[in-house]
Amino acid sequence: MGVQFFSPRGADGSAMRVPTAYKKSVKWIPQIGDIFPNFVADTTQGVLNLWDWSEGSWTFLFSHPAAHTPVCTTELGAIATTREDFEELNVKPLGLTGSPLEDQVDWHIEIEDFFNSEVWFPTACDPDGRLSTLFGMRHGREHATWPIRKSFILDPQMRIRMIFEYPLFIGRSMEETLRVVEALQLRDRTGAATPADWQDCDPIIIPDNRPEAAVMREFGAGSQYLMPYLRIVQGDAMRRARRAAAPTIVSSEQICLDLEGPQF
Repeated sequence: MGVQFFSPRGADGSAMRVPTAYKKSVKWIPQIGDIFPNFVADTTQGVLNLWDWSEGSWTFLFSHPAAHTPVCTTELGAIATTREDFEELNVKPLGLTGSPLEDQVDWHIEIEDFFNSEVWFPTACDPDGRLSTLFGMRHGREHATWPIRKSFILDPQMRIRMIFEYPLFIGRSMEETLRVVEALQLRDRTGAATPADWQDCDPIIIPDNRPEAAVMREFGAGSQYLMPYLRIVQGDAMRRARRAAAPTIVSSEQICLDLEGPQF
C-alpha cells in the first residue's frame, strides 16, 4: 500500500474549512504549533493511520537514513531500551525511512539480539521519499536521497510541539527527547516554564503574575524572585504538581477550528 493523505474531516465525514493560506499552491514548512497532517503508510507492524494510531497519546515521529546503518542502529537500540520511560510519559515512537519493510524487519531482529531489547515500536516505509520530502526531512546538501535525522514531538491533539534536526552522522539523544516531552507536559498541566538544562526536580519558572496562593495550591511550595522578571519554585515541585488525569482528546472539528497545517 502506498502513502495516502487525508484532508481534515468532521464527524459526519464532510470536508472541513481550511484557512486560505493552506492552499495546495503554498509550500508547507512544518512549524511549532501546526497540526500535523494525517497519513497512512506501511510499517513493520502493519498498515498505520497516523491520527488513529496516535489517538490519546503523544507521538515521537522521527526519520532516519536507512536500515542496516551504524548510527541508526544505535538510535533504535536507545529507544528499544527506554520503553518504560516512553510509556510513562504516554509517548509512542514512530520511525520513518526509505528502506524496504523486509530490510527493516531483518534489521530489527539484529538490533534486538544486540541490545537484548524488543523493538517495540513501528517504523514506516517511505520508498519514494514523498513523506520525508513533505515533512522537510530531506536536505539535498546533506544527502541526495536519504532523509536527515528529523524529529517531531506531537501532542494528543496532533499539534507540533517540538522539532529537532540532526545531520546524518550525529545520533539523537533519547534523554533529551524525553526531557523535552516532560517539560512540555509540565507546561500543559501547570503553565510553568523550564530553565536552561532543566531536569526533573530542578527549579521551575513561573512566567506569569499568578497570586502566591495559586502557586502554593498548584505546586505545594512557595515561589521566590531571583530577579524582578525571574520567579521560580524550588525543589521537587514538579513531582508534587503531577496529575494522574487521562489525556484530553479533542474532536477533529475542534482540531481544525484554528488549523495550522496543510491540506493534503
